[in-house]
Amino acid sequence: MDANEVLKQYAAGKRNFRQADLKGISLIKANLREADFTGANLRNSDLSNSDLGDANLNWVNMRGAKINGANLRGTKMPDGRIHNDQLNSAHYALKFCQLL
Repeated sequence: MDANEVLKQYAAGKRNFRQADLKGISLIKANLREADFTGANLRNSDLSNSDLGDANLNWVNMRGAKINGANLRGTKMPDGRIHNDQLNSAHYALKFCQLL
């Protein structure tokens, strides 16, 4: 699935992207509030400045993902926080993210 398809489905009301293979996808400045990405592959994706507020990122592969400037307020992650084993090698800047 490419970025245009994700955005088109989201605009049509779809919020379930569980287990989706979105490796390397570019969703810069995308509005993805309340989307469910549980178990999805977002490896090497670019979610910079996107709105992921109240999204579900439980067990998402985000290795190498860029999320600087993203809104993560209310975003569900394992145990409600970012785990080093999930995002250990991600290129992200949490100081620019809006967390809980």
